[in-house]
Amino acid sequence: MFTAIYRWRLKPGAESAFIRAWRNRTEKICGARGSYGSRLHREPTGTYCAIALWPSRAAWEANAPSLPDDDADAAAFKQSVVESLPVLTMELVTDLWKLPVA
Repeated sequence: MFTAIYRWRLKPGAESAFIRAWRNRTEKICGARGSYGSRLHREPTGTYCAIALWPSRAAWEANAPSLPDDDADAAAFKQSVVESLPVLTMELVTDLWKLPVA
């Protein structure tokens, strides 16, 4: 498994639009590109952080196929962000997460 961690600083007041666009785009990425999904977190500083899981680095690096009906979500996402911080990537070594069953 491969993990990518993204971090963004948002424009004040843009949080709702950002979260909506992040959710829509994440669902499209899962469906179109095979991502295992992502979790969005807010740090105490107000910076947003998403942890995305992928089957492999190659799957993460593939930018195809393009996301369906993504122009509005991509624009809303971009307009919400003041700064995108460097992406952190890593390969899974051991997984001991114990997730509750929904």
